[in-house]
Amino acid sequence: MLFCTTAILAFLLAVASGLVGHQQHYFQQHQSAFESLSFWINEQSQYAQSRILANIAPFADDPSAMAGAVCASPSRSHPDYYYAWTRDSALVMGEILNWLEQDSSNSRQLNIVLDNYVAFTRHIQATDSRLGEAKFNMDGSPFTGSWCNAQTDGPAIRALVLIRLAEHRRDFNVGLLFGLIRVDLDYISGVWWQNSHCDIWEESRGLHFYTAMAQHRALRAGTLLALRLGDIDASQKYSGVADQIETLLLPRFSNNGSHVLTTIEWSGGLSTKTSNLDTQVLLASLHYSTNGVYSVGSSEMVSTVLAILRRFEHMYDINRVPNTDINGISVPIGVAVGRYPEDVYNGVGTSLGNPWSLVTSALAEYHYRLALAYADMEYFIVSSELVALLNWTAPYIRGNTEQIYSLQAMVSKGDREFRGLLSYLLAAGDLYMARVARHTGRDHTMNEQWNMYTGYGRGAIHLTWSYAAHTSAARARSKLVSIIY
Repeated sequence: MLFCTTAILAFLLAVASGLVGHQQHYFQQHQSAFESLSFWINEQSQYAQSRILANIAPFADDPSAMAGAVCASPSRSHPDYYYAWTRDSALVMGEILNWLEQDSSNSRQLNIVLDNYVAFTRHIQATDSRLGEAKFNMDGSPFTGSWCNAQTDGPAIRALVLIRLAEHRRDFNVGLLFGLIRVDLDYISGVWWQNSHCDIWEESRGLHFYTAMAQHRALRAGTLLALRLGDIDASQKYSGVADQIETLLLPRFSNNGSHVLTTIEWSGGLSTKTSNLDTQVLLASLHYSTNGVYSVGSSEMVSTVLAILRRFEHMYDINRVPNTDINGISVPIGVAVGRYPEDVYNGVGTSLGNPWSLVTSALAEYHYRLALAYADMEYFIVSSELVALLNWTAPYIRGNTEQIYSLQAMVSKGDREFRGLLSYLLAAGDLYMARVARHTGRDHTMNEQWNMYTGYGRGAIHLTWSYAAHTSAARARSKLVSIIY
């Protein structure tokens, strides 16, 4: 099923750590750990925002870089990530829009960054007809080397962020933005069904869940914008394609109650990803779920997250460590996860894949967003899939796990059980935030990966997406904490 309409199966009362049984919430009973982690998150978020902006041209040390170009990383060797990936750039600009919508105190600088990005987009659309090109040189010229192209999630994500910008700036030249948006939406409308395109890790060809979710969300948003602008033909076109993706393509990724499949109709690239289990499915739900389609609370997504955790739990040596020190306080930590179980990319070459910072941050955000989804309901029903996830998490929180029990019940807003589950999910998300804290540099530097044996940063330094994943998770946590308090 695409929608979370599960029947009443069970409800787990999160009395572990005294959440309900002692009528205390996790952060009340473990106040020092909660405050220490919160302090780190706030400091890291401030640094992450400044580092993200530092990775967006113009640069003093590279006058050739075109304003608005976002480098995936300033690393220019071992590995060379000094390029503007379409996907990464759009995701980062979407995060900057989130900052702007949350706090307008820095609006002038952020609006300049967004204006530069619009100009950069206009330039690359005008100079390169290959809209599915994965990355560009920082001066805006096409990358001409061999690469896994086309990647058709990029134009969809770019269109989506420009649509959001058009909605944010009602007094802006929306016609100019819609012209850029139409180029991307018309492109994906004509290629969404092709199985020759590359996935976001640039390794496999086929039809990919992440790409389909991004295209579906962009086309739904484009439908509404076109309708607002009076372009009925475009609105009907985008709506029709979105309907086809939702009804004909997305259901095919469902796996009979097991985890959501990453790729179907594989047509080339790596053939070793036999599990078809991948954290990009989690990223897709966080980034693009709309109208309940593969939402964070759907049984498919809960099952997928649990499958990811179970698979990675014993894969890395660093996962043997149960806690970390943050400002002199011992804080429990969760599982570090990588991209997918069969990964062999180690950050500079191939051997064994490592855990990734951005997807571990995404695990934290998932738990916060799951709690926020319940918080919006007048009542909730916890499925057997969620019971399994919460039971799996309990030993990591290290409370009184023998007190966990189940009820055949429906819980309404205002019940202490309702608040108890929100607190439990906050504690669960904090496990992964603390994991990220453990492997982030003391100077707040974030890498792409962590060495699976030592935990030290590996691969591209100052990966822009790693910082954006952290600030996104931190924002979701802040909202959840304000509700629980």
